[in-house]
Amino acid sequence: MKGNPNFEYLFSIMKSKDFLSMEGLGNEVPFFVHAYEPVVQGKVYEGIHNLKKRLETEGVEPLLIGLYDMVIEHMQENKELEDTFDYEKSVPKTEFFKELVNTYNADGVVKPYFKKKINEQNYNLVILYQVGEVFPFLRTHNVLNWLQSIIKDIPLVVFFPGEYITAPDKGFKLNLFGKFSGPYYRAFRLEDYALRGVSHD
Repeated sequence: MKGNPNFEYLFSIMKSKDFLSMEGLGNEVPFFVHAYEPVVQGKVYEGIHNLKKRLETEGVEPLLIGLYDMVIEHMQENKELEDTFDYEKSVPKTEFFKELVNTYNADGVVKPYFKKKINEQNYNLVILYQVGEVFPFLRTHNVLNWLQSIIKDIPLVVFFPGEYITAPDKGFKLNLFGKFSGPYYRAFRLEDYALRGVSHD
């Protein structure tokens, strides 16, 4: 797992023309994972918001999406926030979890939400975070699988509190908090893409 990300380095990658045009990817999914130690999450979130502002000053239009924000926004729009809190108190945890899983699925909420956000303006980059806050009813590997049919023409970077393991002897998986694994192999580790020699200019 990574410590506090080097946002200067990430900024240099994400503002580059090669990265934004997905140079060198061919027909591969333009998804990238940047893992970090969960203990530094507060600093990481602050860095993400500063990164967004800096990218905008460079003429990059990043779409920042937090999965927790998505859930709260959906509840508020449907006037379900208070009812959800009451429901959580009145039923067993397993039943409450099942209800969340059934609600926040691919076609019910996630894909329509991302489609709506992406169509709001001409974005050229998606930054995804707050993935730990919605665990376990939303799993990062599932969300990325669902988004493959939606996000094809711009890169997506997910900030992930844990590890993205891409070793043949260990398997290909997202390991949330260093404890909970989900199989995923379509994304690149952001640092691996940078090491390919793609320009940061």
